Amino acid sequence: MKKVTEALADWVPPTRPGYDPSLYPHQYAINFLAGTGRTVIPQEIRRRVDRAVMAKPNAKGQQRKRRHSEPFMARLMLNAWLEETGEDEDAVYRALADKYLDAHGITRP
Repeated sequence: MKKVTEALADWVPPTRPGYDPSLYPHQYAINFLAGTGRTVIPQEIRRRVDRAVMAKPNAKGQQRKRRHSEPFMARLMLNAWLEETGEDEDAVYRALADKYLDAHGITRP
């Protein structure tokens, strides 16, 4: 059995996730909104979209009991917000993705 000092000498710290150009900007933006950035979306829009989703019947025609996944809900909320404000979708996705990269310490090449 290895000693603690030997095990620590061999240990390599886990690396932070690297930048993946295939995820920029859409997936990084949705990851930001689905995580801690969800509070960026105004509460009025979050409630309105949530009520609309829960009021729509499921595939069996019954009232929905569970919500959709967080990324899906974040995308619906962002789309509703963009419709209301009329902002440029690409610019917003890039801004959200950049905020996600900054929050997670990921640098773009």
